[in-house]
Amino acid sequence: MTFQLQPEVPVFVGILLVTASLLVYSLRQYHRRGRTPELLAFIVLLSVICVWQLNAIFVSTITVPALILAGNNFGNAVLVFAFVYSFTWFGLTYTEQTRWINRWTVGFALATIAATSVMVVLNPEFMLKANGLMTQGPVTIAGITFAEWVALDLTLTPAFRLFQLYTYAILLLGGGIIARYLVANRGDIYTGQAAALCVGAGAPLAASTALFLRVLPPEWNPSHVAFGVTAVAFAVAIFRYRLLKVAPIGRKQLVEQLADPVVMLDDHQRVVDCNPAARELVDAPEGWRGMAATEFFAPFPDSVDWVTTDESGETTLSEAGTERTFTVDSVPIENRTNTQTGQLIRLHEITERKAREQQLRDQNEHLDEFASIVSHDLRSPLNVAKGRLKMAGRECDSEEIEDAQAALTRMESMIDDLLTMARTSQTIDATEPVGLAAAARTAWTYSDVDECTLQASVPEDVKIAADRDRLLQVFENLYVNAAEHNETPVTVRVGVLGDGGLATDAGQRSGFYVADDGTGIDATDHDDVFESGYTAASGGTGFGLAIVQDIVAAHNWEITVTDSSDGGARFEITGVRPAADDEAQSKRELAQD
Repeated sequence: MTFQLQPEVPVFVGILLVTASLLVYSLRQYHRRGRTPELLAFIVLLSVICVWQLNAIFVSTITVPALILAGNNFGNAVLVFAFVYSFTWFGLTYTEQTRWINRWTVGFALATIAATSVMVVLNPEFMLKANGLMTQGPVTIAGITFAEWVALDLTLTPAFRLFQLYTYAILLLGGGIIARYLVANRGDIYTGQAAALCVGAGAPLAASTALFLRVLPPEWNPSHVAFGVTAVAFAVAIFRYRLLKVAPIGRKQLVEQLADPVVMLDDHQRVVDCNPAARELVDAPEGWRGMAATEFFAPFPDSVDWVTTDESGETTLSEAGTERTFTVDSVPIENRTNTQTGQLIRLHEITERKAREQQLRDQNEHLDEFASIVSHDLRSPLNVAKGRLKMAGRECDSEEIEDAQAALTRMESMIDDLLTMARTSQTIDATEPVGLAAAARTAWTYSDVDECTLQASVPEDVKIAADRDRLLQVFENLYVNAAEHNETPVTVRVGVLGDGGLATDAGQRSGFYVADDGTGIDATDHDDVFESGYTAASGGTGFGLAIVQDIVAAHNWEITVTDSSDGGARFEITGVRPAADDEAQSKRELAQD
């Protein structure tokens, strides 16, 4: 076997190197970006092109007629079909019509390749008839002289024409799929990306057309170059314009999937696009494109002035006696010259939120009413009873009077606690940065905890987002709880947490604790101590820790009780957020014990 160098060989080698490089890069991206069907189809297409170029180099460098004919038959019976099928596969995956890629279509494609392969094996001249070798050249191209070479004189058979027509139809199908998608989404795809896809799809179609119409002779087959152009053009479309993750297409798909209604208007306040949620909301007719905004939003009783004012607000819609409330955001759409070309309207339903807000307002009103009754209507007769009992005590000395005074004092404590519970159970509308160490010390001065000691190991610069008055109540009630349930003297420690609970940036807990060195709380009672009325101390109301839990819950925190390192009780409050004005530093400090 002898070899020769034809003028086409350097071209084939160059196309092979480019295509192989794109194939290696695509394989890397396939593993990095995920195993997406679009990229897999492109990889198969590149693989077919690489084999095509290798076959072309083989056919162009050998001089044995039988091998030249075998190479041509391999290209026509296997590679041509493999190219058009992978080309169409790419078009289907790109346009998200993968339902057409199933075992039936794949089986038909493989059967076609198998059938033509068997035909050319049984009859090597089924598609091409060999007429012997012919001499060509020498020729000089770009200063390089190619010596005389021999080529196989081939005649195309009717079977070749038939199969050529079939493959041309498949190419037209694949190119048509891409073209149709580009037209349908012309407003959502970059111009450069669309141009690259058109060039990539059009190159093999142009080459096939030239061969089919005999504009070029078979020996000047442009398919090799056309396939290389397709590889480069599709690669540009994918990796330059991010075919798989292109922003406009992604944004469109995102809007289509949004539960919130979204409507796009042009500069004449006409509807040019909207997502399914918007069409369902207003029960849009089939011809909704081009409708005036006032007509499109006609189901809304409010004026649609917000469509043209670039503002946000609220509007309502009544459906079958049910009123739905929406927030409306209207923003301008501008082109590259910052000229407004339309309006983007987004509606977000807040019906449930409004209902919850109203429910909370009603609840707070009831709590305020209850607090008023406790504060005035109950306290007044209680004060009268205490005054009369005090006068009676001056006239006679009796243990019954002392017991009655103790009962009234207990009743007054219960009223104070009930009043506190009513107020602390209300929702917290706003928080402020509160120094944790300062709050712990201030609450200590408010507490009646004689013969007790406070040890606060909280850094001074740690601030949390809280309602200051209610945070002081938390500390005060926990201090009093430690004093009332233990024999004095008692040492109370306050510090920040370091394990478990709500994660911080360091993966640790965010919160603080209050612990004592008393006798502790039995493990069987840990779940009961926060219930209203539960107490283990004589004379206690049982509301102190229930108030603490209410305040903690109002802050969206959590409280648990465990054993302290000194054998006493330890109350841990987690889910605490650092104050926004010093969040980074506070997170670091709250994560330290």
